[in-house]
Amino acid sequence: MIGPRWEKKREVAIDFLDRFGEEAVTLGWTATDLFGVHPTVDAVRLDYCGGSMINARRDEAIGDTWIWCENQTFRRDRPG
Repeated sequence: MIGPRWEKKREVAIDFLDRFGEEAVTLGWTATDLFGVHPTVDAVRLDYCGGSMINARRDEAIGDTWIWCENQTFRRDRPG
């Protein structure tokens, strides 16, 4: 059974794809860049998380190396 935390993250991921999917592909984002999690500890390790998996909030904008969500920016060119 999927818990409420993962259910919310799933909703956010689907929303991201609906709004930014085509643009993300054009900008070179991969599925792992966006939705990856650590293979054994899931999303606890933020340095292993894809940009859309760090929190359960809707992303606001995307660029070639960044995703912006409220007061947070994920940068795929700067680990951690």
